[in-house]
Amino acid sequence: MSIITQRGNLAEIVVAKLMERIDSGLYAPGEKIPSSAQLCEEFGVSRTVIREALTSLKVGGRVTTRQGAGVYVSDKDAKTLNFEISRIEDIRSAMQILELRLGVEIQSVALAASRRTPEALAEIARAYDNLENLVTQDAEVEARADFEFHLAIARATRNPHFPSFLEAVIESINFELVLKHRQSARGYSTYLKKINKEHAAILAAITQGDAKAAKAALIVHLEESLHRYRTMLDEPASSETED
Repeated sequence: MSIITQRGNLAEIVVAKLMERIDSGLYAPGEKIPSSAQLCEEFGVSRTVIREALTSLKVGGRVTTRQGAGVYVSDKDAKTLNFEISRIEDIRSAMQILELRLGVEIQSVALAASRRTPEALAEIARAYDNLENLVTQDAEVEARADFEFHLAIARATRNPHFPSFLEAVIESINFELVLKHRQSARGYSTYLKKINKEHAAILAAITQGDAKAAKAALIVHLEESLHRYRTMLDEPASSETED
């Protein structure tokens, strides 16, 4: 029989109960928590509910997965994300805004490559340099610098609707960027080098006026995060991205 008697989102209820056990020390730091099958039986819920609950705990930095070994409580001295994500809908929302960005920005980088001006290239390069030389571990500052790079590309299209669109949905985009940067906090240096390399490829393609290469570089840049969100939600890609 299920130990869940409250009404509401089942995944959120499971998250709350597991966090109570972690906070009380019932599940100690470094200790392996019961398997998904055991949790399903104990809580009387489906594997999907348990998977969503564990995903929220992973994103919140409360548990970690060890390949082939199971899920363990994070060490107390581990650097947490300090970013409250208690609902699986938050991850799904990030995935959805990224899908929208991918659709819009594929056209944006292609037009930027075709219509670039020296002034536009200089603006993109400045935004790139600002992000590359950023010395901070503040995810919100990183996210804003990341956004400014993509906004500069949108302006380079010489179509005012592209930057207007990005600025209109900046709160949603910023949410996804902050989530991405905070998820990568533990491997900050490696992660920042990686995205700078991806941004450099986009900038190079636009500079060379190669619309096809610019689109390909953008897809590489955004698809990895999209794939990560889909994997967290155990959802297949809805369709393949076309050139």
